[in-house]
Amino acid sequence: MRSWYFPRQICPWRAHERNVFFLVEGAAVPGAFVDDSSIYFYDRDKPYFEFTNFSLHSMEYNGSLYATAEHLFQALKFMNKHPDLAEFIRTRPSARAARTEAGHQRAKQRPDWFEVNVEIMDTVLHAKFTQHAELRDKLLGTGNRELIEDSPDDLFWGVGADRQGRNELGKALMRLREKLRA
Repeated sequence: MRSWYFPRQICPWRAHERNVFFLVEGAAVPGAFVDDSSIYFYDRDKPYFEFTNFSLHSMEYNGSLYATAEHLFQALKFMNKHPDLAEFIRTRPSARAARTEAGHQRAKQRPDWFEVNVEIMDTVLHAKFTQHAELRDKLLGTGNRELIEDSPDDLFWGVGADRQGRNELGKALMRLREKLRA
């Protein structure tokens, strides 16, 4: 199946793709074949749940073990200025508890968080997918398919209930996939 897409400047979420057909002034400019069957991930009981930050894939970071990517991501909000709080978050019994605790401590998170959070997510995902060969292989096995975090509640990391969100987690995974291919 061939796909037709709008130019990258109109659809920045597809800017990572090399194999795309573009519409330029109404004419198709061929790139190469794109598999347009997107992969939606979010629910624990559905395929690709492993791509979420809540999957039970522990990882080592700076000499400490984190139970999930969510534990590490939330701890990194505080690691520089409040290492005791970061450690407390690291040891929460679940990913949800780590996220909840970080939310309660929002006033203490690093002041540049919203400038660096996407870059930090890239770091967290790199740790997770390079420390688990089966995850790396599953990610690479997605080919060029678009990865979409199907959270009904998150319009930044996911697409939200109306599917209009930014899908930053999906984009981060697609960036990592390209990096792992190199």
